[in-house]
Amino acid sequence: MNITNELINEIRNKIDIVEIVSNYVPLTQRGKNYFGVCPFHDDHSPSMSVSREKQIYTCFSCGATGNVFTFVSEYEHINFYEAVKLLGNKIGYNLGISKVTKSSEDKSLEIYDSACKFYQNNLNTALGKNAYEYLEKRKIDKETIKKFKIGLSLSKVSLTDYLLNKKVSLKELISLGISNENGSDLFINRIIFPLYDLQGNVVAFSGRIYNTKDSSKYINTKETKIFKKGNLLYNYHQAKDILKKSESIIVMEGFMDVIRASTIGIDNCVATMGTAFTKQHANLLRKMTDNIVLCFDGDEAGAEATTSAIEILKEINVTPKVIRLEENLDPDEYILKYGAASFKAKINNTESAIEFLMKLHRSNKNLKDLNDVSKYIDESLKELINTNDEILVELTLKKMVAEFNIEYDTLKKKYDFLIKEKNKENKRDNVYEVKPKTKYDKYSKAARTLIHYMIKNQSIIDLVESKITYFKEDEIRILSNEIIYYYHKYGIFNIADFISYISNKDEILKTFNEIINMDLKEKYSKEEIEDYIKVINSYPINKKTDELNQKLKEEKDPIKQAKILSEILILKGVKQ
Repeated sequence: MNITNELINEIRNKIDIVEIVSNYVPLTQRGKNYFGVCPFHDDHSPSMSVSREKQIYTCFSCGATGNVFTFVSEYEHINFYEAVKLLGNKIGYNLGISKVTKSSEDKSLEIYDSACKFYQNNLNTALGKNAYEYLEKRKIDKETIKKFKIGLSLSKVSLTDYLLNKKVSLKELISLGISNENGSDLFINRIIFPLYDLQGNVVAFSGRIYNTKDSSKYINTKETKIFKKGNLLYNYHQAKDILKKSESIIVMEGFMDVIRASTIGIDNCVATMGTAFTKQHANLLRKMTDNIVLCFDGDEAGAEATTSAIEILKEINVTPKVIRLEENLDPDEYILKYGAASFKAKINNTESAIEFLMKLHRSNKNLKDLNDVSKYIDESLKELINTNDEILVELTLKKMVAEFNIEYDTLKKKYDFLIKEKNKENKRDNVYEVKPKTKYDKYSKAARTLIHYMIKNQSIIDLVESKITYFKEDEIRILSNEIIYYYHKYGIFNIADFISYISNKDEILKTFNEIINMDLKEKYSKEEIEDYIKVINSYPINKKTDELNQKLKEEKDPIKQAKILSEILILKGVKQ
């Protein structure tokens, strides 16, 4: 189906931006608009407004603005037309969009897709029998192998040769971490686990030994132009598709943990890819849900990683739950040793982040030492102020009163003081960090103000078309022409549809978004509009006058000076 502007508008008119955005970000209604935390910058308070009436969103902090298609495009990291296809298909349109030219990234993804299929095929040949048996012993069945596209690298069959025959250069294969400098495969005689980007494209591999001895149980693809570990979460693409906003997402450390959980029917799991939990990971998770469960390895390093993740999530106002595993086991090992029922019981009995941290604070204290007791109580109260659960607060305070023989009022007084200090800090943080405004001269300011009112009142479009002789800035001139053309073509001006219309014109779209976000009064007079037009039209005259004045200063010949002065007076409309 041909994707015309009319079709894009038709799809947009059948979709409610509030419903779509609320699938990604929790929204709260305030007046006519809906507000939520902006997913496009490090937002600590709800600074994004979504208008059902205008069908656009705007962030008051970072300036992000657009319609439903631009929101999905930015959020899903896909281009505008892919966002149109995604939303159109959801409401019954069958849109087949093909890219005319392939980018370097597209070609890299195609190479990885071919490599993944090559490895999968190896596993299904006679040469893959031993690897298959190994996976079966590890209780990885055929369905799981297929679901996660698990494959096999072989010494007897070269992936490098296969891809070279497909006209891929060795230089590119080395750059992508598929081949070594000498032209050999990076992965040899290893079970291959594909690693994915956020859209589910294969962008890297992890290879595990299975019938040989090697100092490296796993080797992984190096970071490349398409594989940045700190920005990705394993299984994100599958988890987000099955997750409802009310459900939790379980974060693990390794991809084998996620695969193992899937074998027992737990599919809402993701994993960091061999890196520490990052702010990028936190923001990715918050895009799916605020209900986050941390299930890291059961050892001391896992406890430290859990503490660090809690702190990072706290920075974006998310309080996770925690699962701790006994005997220093990771989730893969725990499920194999204790079974599905035991692990599911863990999921159903998570502990709060506060409970986890208080236990951790307790574990390294000698509670017979008064200094340690004081330190433990202080640390516990600082954790306790991060919960809104009043019952948990009350029970914890009373438990400490009984255990340490301390007055309830003393504890409550300290708790209330810490709450007061926290609220003061939150009040300071809860102010929009508004992007500094660009300073414009009077001509640019008048032009932007006029266009702001053009899109609100179509009679001003006619005025601009008939009375404006010249806009100083190229992007304003082009934008004005686009608005006039759009208005004449469709007989009406709709902001959300116009955003779609200029979606492939980045500079104009950027300028348009800045203009619609201008903080201007709603009402204006006819005289004000005429004044803006006069200021804009005065630019060429004033510019020429300035040039002539400069020329007059530099000219020494009186006759030529008189001629220049005459030109200046003519420009100013002075009769001679």
